[in-house]
Amino acid sequence: MTLLIDADWLCYSSCCACEQDVRWDEWCHTLHLDERDVLDLIATKLELYQEISGDKGKIVMCFTEYPTFRHTIFPNYKSNRAGRRKPLGLKNIIEAIARYYNVAAFPGLEADDVMGLLSTGDRYTQPIIVSADKDMRTIPCTLLRGEEMEIISKKKADRNWMIQTLTGDKTDGFDGLAGVGPVTAEKILGDSESLPAMWNKVLTAYEKKKLSYTSAIQTARLTRILRDGEYNFTTGEVSLWEPA
Repeated sequence: MTLLIDADWLCYSSCCACEQDVRWDEWCHTLHLDERDVLDLIATKLELYQEISGDKGKIVMCFTEYPTFRHTIFPNYKSNRAGRRKPLGLKNIIEAIARYYNVAAFPGLEADDVMGLLSTGDRYTQPIIVSADKDMRTIPCTLLRGEEMEIISKKKADRNWMIQTLTGDKTDGFDGLAGVGPVTAEKILGDSESLPAMWNKVLTAYEKKKLSYTSAIQTARLTRILRDGEYNFTTGEVSLWEPA
């Protein structure tokens, strides 16, 4: 078994959790961080993930390498996060993780894509993705979110992905269809099961909103987390999704 860890999220959230805001008097307070606390918290969380999964197997910390291929598709990708303060010590913690653990990162890919590729390929035995991100439910995999393990079939992963294509992702700075949330997206897809059938319903929904095929395919590519065969590890080239 191999735990594929969303290390972007784990490092960021652990740094945030360990920041200490000290008020010295009525007017003065400071924010500080002991990086040892962060590393201890990360180690504790990893032990918990191993306990939940029932195996002391291999751990691979998956990181993003910017800029990503999504910035080529959509230059304003995640631009809504610009200027947001990062937690104290984040850069040092990431460097420390690279010293103490096995790390996976590839040019132009987000940690999500790294986990998607490694979980759907044959590089690791019994891979389990560990992430708090709901987007990982668009990957056919075994997913550990919080303390819940979920096995996601290809059919379910494809449906979740098409729902994302309809709703967009405001967290990452791009829209889907105006007024369409997850519940409406489910209604749009209806009882369609195959990916081609779901894609046709997505296109019809975009057309009803006076949006083009180009807009629909762009959103589909932005929301698609890469799977095995969609990235060339030698050249760093991404094979963008094309409808069958």
